[in-house]
Amino acid sequence: MKKLLCLVVACMLVLTTVGCTKESGNDDQNPYAKYKVAMVSATVGTDEFILQALRQVQAMSQEYGFTFTSLECANNDDWDLKARKAAEEGYNLIVGVGWNAAAPFSALADEFSNVSFGVIDTAAENEKVMSIKYNTTDGCYVMGAMIAAAFPNDKKFGYIGNYQNQSNFEYKYGFMEGVKSLIPDAQFPTAYADTYADTSAAYNKAVEIAAQIAGEGHFIMGSVANSANAGIYQFALEKAAQGNDYIYTSGLSVDQTTADNPYILTGLTKNTAIAMKHIVSDFLQDGKVTGGVTTLGVNDDAFCVVGINFDANFRNSDIITDDVLAAGKKAAQDLKDGKVVLPYVMENDYQG
Repeated sequence: MKKLLCLVVACMLVLTTVGCTKESGNDDQNPYAKYKVAMVSATVGTDEFILQALRQVQAMSQEYGFTFTSLECANNDDWDLKARKAAEEGYNLIVGVGWNAAAPFSALADEFSNVSFGVIDTAAENEKVMSIKYNTTDGCYVMGAMIAAAFPNDKKFGYIGNYQNQSNFEYKYGFMEGVKSLIPDAQFPTAYADTYADTSAAYNKAVEIAAQIAGEGHFIMGSVANSANAGIYQFALEKAAQGNDYIYTSGLSVDQTTADNPYILTGLTKNTAIAMKHIVSDFLQDGKVTGGVTTLGVNDDAFCVVGINFDANFRNSDIITDDVLAAGKKAAQDLKDGKVVLPYVMENDYQG
């Protein structure tokens, strides 16, 4: 029923914005003016992961006329403190952008029953919270198929993650299945940097994996973190300067393809703007959110593959040919049509 109200809400918005602009000061005609929305996140800075969500809710605030504020957290304790303060000050919807929000927002949702809570890129245990997760496995499948098409004669494809855990395995699992859809006997030498931030650790793991795929592979998927992946990118540049055995890799979080480093072929991004719009739009329909977990993926343009969901900043057309892009788009369509289904698998149970 709630989804059926979307069109009604949109029509109401057209009518109210025509008859009641901010200049008129007549908020009584705007059903959204009474709402106060807060976004809680880590320090924004230049982090596109956060900025996308911030720009989206700011734009919606202007469009709909509700009050909005952004609260930045310098440490883990801030997530509870700042969200609590917003709840105490009468904010109706509080949205946390990042995994740090899950635990404190779950507790606060019980304490402040008249406040709606949402989280992005994580899942809160409390079913009252609206949680938006990303289907990383499907997106990585699409990228894997694209990379296999780019290197059809390779037998080994490297993978470097941050920590060995189930969340990281979901990235690797999708990538492996995508590659194997075209190269069934592919192998995947793997290493973990045990960090989210140490560039040198990622660099050292790139050296290690490159030695394992030498002569049988060219690509190392980088899934450490936005900043730490820079170590892999640096290694790829240095390897190219040596004039042999080129190593190619992928970006993470934002589009990191660039003419300055043509060895970054593609990447994975999370569109937090879509997630934010999903939560705020749901709330505006009746002043409360639909609790539980919603998963958005590559075919929602939410968990995106650079070159597939949008054009890359830079395309190394020698490697990422039209046929390679077509392979990625076919993989995405196969997922959408149900021709390919990737069941959830625990790492210890994976039989690849």
